[in-house]
Amino acid sequence: MSECDYGYESVNTVYVGFDNAVTVVPYSDITARTVYDMSTVTEVTASVDLSTSVTTGDDITASSNDNPTTIWWDQTDGEWRIHFKIGLFVGIVAGTYDLRIVIIDTAHPNGLVLTDSVPVVVVGAP
Repeated sequence: MSECDYGYESVNTVYVGFDNAVTVVPYSDITARTVYDMSTVTEVTASVDLSTSVTTGDDITASSNDNPTTIWWDQTDGEWRIHFKIGLFVGIVAGTYDLRIVIIDTAHPNGLVLTDSVPVVVVGAP
């Protein structure tokens, strides 16, 4: 098992220019449902890449340090959650994306890849 897993229910749908958030629960052990302790996290970064892309470097990236209103984390009822407003990422267009999440904390100053495969569908304004 990897050092960190994540939990999500299904493909997430968000809208370009809207505040719909994708929420991910990070786990240190998903089998035991042990939530990753984010109390020492200093930054969360995200990158979204079109699922059909074969080009290196064409992903869209965002950081909680640069965009704290589009990426943030909190604790609710003892469970940590990471939130992403992907529809507000600069340069995002409609399409099907894979979301990569990296957590930076004191134990992982170079980053810990939580996942690189959360499916997200971005659609134009409803």
